Amino acid sequence: MRERVKQRIVGAVVLVALAVIFVPLLFTLEPPRAVDTASQIPPAPDIDPVPVEDPEREEGFAAPKPAEEAFLPADPVVEGTPGTPVTPAPAPGPAPAPAEARPALAGDLVEAWVIQVASFRDRQVADELVAKLLAAGHRAYVRDAVAQGATTYRVFVGPVALKSRADADKIAIDKAFGVNALVLRFTP
Repeated sequence: MRERVKQRIVGAVVLVALAVIFVPLLFTLEPPRAVDTASQIPPAPDIDPVPVEDPEREEGFAAPKPAEEAFLPADPVVEGTPGTPVTPAPAPGPAPAPAEARPALAGDLVEAWVIQVASFRDRQVADELVAKLLAAGHRAYVRDAVAQGATTYRVFVGPVALKSRADADKIAIDKAFGVNALVLRFTP
């Protein structure tokens, strides 16, 4: 019998608590507050358009190429294809200056991509591959690196500004030269 009394007392307490919470919400005597719907944005200013004339170019100057077009290499030429003339490539030029030796350029902040075509222990073999890549219309160069006490000569193509362009060039180089090249970030 005592359990029934306890349950009734707990039920009564819960009902009184709910009544204390919800009854004042139902019987509010304050009027509802008005919401200001006026816009806080000022009106647009009256601006008269100003016509601008096209600039006149001096004779002897050509229009600059778009940035994407400047990095597009020519179609690759595969040696041994009938009807394709093979021209000797120019001798490779001097290696690019290290980043500390040259002045900082605004383009240094732009991300660029290179394709590492292959790496060799023999400089002559690396130079021959560079000559083939140059003949095929790619911008190729060699960098030497010391790994495990031995000097290796890495052959690179690029740099290009777009990674998608580097990926497309990698596929073309892989097919043309039978290699498995890598696309890497360019470090000057």
